[in-house]
Amino acid sequence: MTNTFLISETVFRTYTDVNQNIDSALIKNAIREAQDITLQQTIGTLLYDKIIDIVDANEMDLPANSAYKTLLNDYIQDALIYAAYWYSLDAIYLRSRNNGLIQPTGGENSDGVDRTLYNVKRESVKNKLEYYLNRLTAYIIEEESSYPELNASNKLYEQNPDYSTKYGSPFVFAQGVRNAAEFNDRGYRVYNSMAKQYPQTGFGYGRRSSLPK
Repeated sequence: MTNTFLISETVFRTYTDVNQNIDSALIKNAIREAQDITLQQTIGTLLYDKIIDIVDANEMDLPANSAYKTLLNDYIQDALIYAAYWYSLDAIYLRSRNNGLIQPTGGENSDGVDRTLYNVKRESVKNKLEYYLNRLTAYIIEEESSYPELNASNKLYEQNPDYSTKYGSPFVFAQGVRNAAEFNDRGYRVYNSMAKQYPQTGFGYGRRSSLPK
């Protein structure tokens, strides 16, 4: 669990529609969960830890860290805003009580939760989150050489970047059951719709070294 925040509470409040009276502790916990779970899963433990270390050392503006600064400012922070918002919705709008879920309305007052409206809200935030995660994923795929930590993990407790089909990564598993070359030999053009510049890309996901140069 980290105590370093990659977006501030002020940024969260500015770019979401949460009420300004919401308890700061709820927001900070949502940011922490967004970082430790969603961001770490997306970029991997080693790159995540590298960015945390740079921020802790107050060295983000050093020329040697320019690639990490771009990644944080232009891609990670946008995704974190909506990841934190998604995690915060339960804590902000719902409370667990003996009689089930309730929605606080101020003071000691509360109403029963309209689950339909709540689910619509969560889905709206999730859609925005997925857009920014797609954007983040595409960036680190294209700029993999700038982030050696992406593929350096060799320990079970260190997460590797999760480029699932949900985020449309063009990484290719070398051990794929059917590789792209077989399809191309038979006259089929095989690529991920997100990465048409890589026509040899197969259906699986793995290291960039499998892609044509």
